[in-house]
Amino acid sequence: MVKAKWYRVAPSSWARWCWTGTLVVSHRADASGRRYHFYDVGQIENLYLQLSNDAYTPNTDGKPSNVNIHVTFPTTPAQYFHLLRRQIQRNFRKPLIVAGPKALLRLSAASSSLSELSEDSRFQPVLDDPIADANKAKRVVLLSGKIYYDLVKQRETLGLNDAVAFIRLEELSPFPFKRLADTLKRYTSAKEIMYLQEEPRNQGAYTHVASRIQPVFEEIGYKGTLAYRGRKESALPAPGIGKLYSIQQKSVIDAAFDAL
Repeated sequence: MVKAKWYRVAPSSWARWCWTGTLVVSHRADASGRRYHFYDVGQIENLYLQLSNDAYTPNTDGKPSNVNIHVTFPTTPAQYFHLLRRQIQRNFRKPLIVAGPKALLRLSAASSSLSELSEDSRFQPVLDDPIADANKAKRVVLLSGKIYYDLVKQRETLGLNDAVAFIRLEELSPFPFKRLADTLKRYTSAKEIMYLQEEPRNQGAYTHVASRIQPVFEEIGYKGTLAYRGRKESALPAPGIGKLYSIQQKSVIDAAFDAL
C-alpha cells in the first residue's frame, strides 16, 4: 500500500520522480501457497488502477490521457521489450506497472519475431487478433493477460477461428480509447462484445474497462452493452484448492464460446 501510494503521489505531492519507475508484478500462480492463483491483479486493480487519474472519456484530440501511472499487461516478448525501451527513452518519468507472469517465459506460443523488435516497431496498447477474420467474427472478446493463450488454444480445438475474435488490451492506464475504437471498427459482423477475465468480477481490470468502454461503443455505433465473462464476485483472490481452481478456470474459458 505504501509503495503504491508513493508511485501515485510522488510526482504531484513532492515533485519527485521515480528513477525508471518500473514495477513488475508476477502472477500469483507463479508463487507458492494455497491462495496464489492470480496476478496481484486484484492488487493492481485495488491499488494501481484505482489510484490512476485516467480519464473516463477520451480526449477531444484523440491522444491518450496524461496519467500519473501506466498499468500494462504485455503478452509477448516484443511488447515487454518495447515497454522497457519506451520507459527509458522518454524525456519524462511516469511510474510503469507491468503485470508479467513467469509462465509466459516458458510458453512457446508467447514468442516474437525479430521484425517485431526492429526500429520501426513499438509498443501497441491494443493487439488485434492475428487469426480471426474480422468480416466473419460474430463475437469479440476483450481481455488482458496470459489467459489469451488458453483461449486461442481452445478456439483452435473447437474450430471456431472465424467465429470469435480475441482483442488484447495491453495497456489499461491510460485507457486506449482511439486504438480500441479503430480495432473494433474492423469487426463489421460482430453481434456481441464482451470482456473476459480470470479474476473475480469485483477484482481484476473489469471495473476499470467497463466504466470506459461506452464512449468507444458510441464512436463505432455499437448499440449493445459490454457483457462480462469470468468468475463471480468473491472476497478471495483465489479458491485455495487446486481442483476447484481448475474447474473454475475451465468454466471461464468455456464462457468465451457459449452458444457458438
